[in-house]
Amino acid sequence: MAPSSSQATAPLLPQFNPSSPSTSPSVSDRSHRRASSSADLQNMKQSRLTLARIMLLICISFMLMALVHIHYTNNIYRHKEEEYASSGQTANHSNEPIYTNDDHDNNDKAPHKIEPSFTTVDTTLTTTYTYSNGTRTKEFKPAFYQSAAPAQEEMGSFLKTLETRTWWPAPHREEVAARGLPATNKFFSYLPMGGGNNQFTSLQRAALLAKDLGRTLIIPPISPNSHIKVWAGPRYSEFYDLESFSAQSGIPVLEWHDVKQTPENPPSSLTHHWNNFGEDFPCIANGGIGVENEHLYDHFRPQFLMNFKSIAPAEDTTKGKAVDYSFARDVLLKDRQDQSTTDTMWKCLSCPYFLNGPDLNDRAWKEIGLHMKFNAKVEAMADEILDTLLPRPTASTTRRHPEFIIVHLRRGDIVTKCKPGQDEKDCLVQIEEIAEKVDEIEKQRRIKALAGTTEQNADVVFERLPVLVTTNEKRPKELEKLEKLGWVMLDHGDAEKDEQGQVKPSTTKKLGTMTSLGPFYPPMLDAVLLTRGDYLIGMSNSRMSQLATQRGAAWYGHSTWLL
Repeated sequence: MAPSSSQATAPLLPQFNPSSPSTSPSVSDRSHRRASSSADLQNMKQSRLTLARIMLLICISFMLMALVHIHYTNNIYRHKEEEYASSGQTANHSNEPIYTNDDHDNNDKAPHKIEPSFTTVDTTLTTTYTYSNGTRTKEFKPAFYQSAAPAQEEMGSFLKTLETRTWWPAPHREEVAARGLPATNKFFSYLPMGGGNNQFTSLQRAALLAKDLGRTLIIPPISPNSHIKVWAGPRYSEFYDLESFSAQSGIPVLEWHDVKQTPENPPSSLTHHWNNFGEDFPCIANGGIGVENEHLYDHFRPQFLMNFKSIAPAEDTTKGKAVDYSFARDVLLKDRQDQSTTDTMWKCLSCPYFLNGPDLNDRAWKEIGLHMKFNAKVEAMADEILDTLLPRPTASTTRRHPEFIIVHLRRGDIVTKCKPGQDEKDCLVQIEEIAEKVDEIEKQRRIKALAGTTEQNADVVFERLPVLVTTNEKRPKELEKLEKLGWVMLDHGDAEKDEQGQVKPSTTKKLGTMTSLGPFYPPMLDAVLLTRGDYLIGMSNSRMSQLATQRGAAWYGHSTWLL
């Protein structure tokens, strides 16, 4: 049955009826609406309070879950640390991958990665990180430099490190023996001397001794010297591929940074009194170097806080002044019965630079220097420099850079070695002589090129090759000669600015290498670039030129001359 009008369903919202006699709500209606609004507001507040409580409960739940997870994770790491400790290993949580020593084989396969792990030991003087492969890194705190005795203890002994570390693990020894490398933990090192290239000469002869002695060579860093006067020098591995060298030469190598940590940026008080912090560095004096401490020239010992301690074996009748290679080798070979285990394990020669003997230089180059090649990083830097200085090669060639001539013009220190009253022309190669050699190279190039041409292109004009110059010449008159010849000088300095901040004009392309990379990079990059020139002209009285001609000819088949 249809509902009556009085029983009709009421609308959900009030309706406005324009035909009603009156549209104003009554007093009772207003009271009813106020009561409804108050109830709605109360309900809304209650809903918001309930929502806030729910959110709070959710946050508390997440916090409890995180605490449980952290507790669980810590238990896992604690158990792993206990497992490592019980097995004699050390755990490691670093971000750097660790490789096993026995992962490297003769086929140069990629090593297997092991989960990185380390433990830390924190004291008032240092924080020490010990990695699972045995490598340690120390961070020195300011308190380290305040007292010598605790600092010495924190630094640790390099002899103790050599004695207790297993540098060549048992699984690796069969491979080591198969390659003819020493399978025992016996070591040989030396004191570097002179500038960077003379230090390389010392390295070649020391490596040859290590090979003849059947020992692992510990290579000092490239040390500060009269050309580069700083506190500490970089590792050889920063510039050279030591892994490839070891594989090709048959000589296992370590670096001093692997054996003993060096302080970074020591205060001047330590620089001046480093011997108070040092430990004894036992070494056989050679060539007179080390017979008296004031005659020592090396600068790497302060870097590693070591005091030279001269050893005079009974077999050395020269009292530390031997220079014959075979004599020094025979003295080093003798391990007397009354020597301690450490003395037998460790051998050192103060200065292999002065060693000489029949065919020594030839053997040192063929067995050592030939295999000591630059690493990929510095080779890439050299490519970038050539990209900047040389014109782009034509599209028809596959070379990254065009052919070029490079000149090593050592002047700055050599000019001071002319005898008193001697004309400079009689002791130094003049720029005019080098220019004549460049002209001769160009003439021979044209003769060779024209001999291979056909009648159709016999009239081809060959452009002259760009000439790069590495030099320490500072005299304006001599530099003006180079500029007039149109040669490009390698300039590792920074662009100079005037008072208004504008870059000053320069006849050279400023590479900024000295500031961005430090003082050891400019001469090393020059050494790399010298090997790259298709034609190299060097100075016969320069060790750097001598090494460059050997490298360029042997590695790339380039044409080289020493004037």
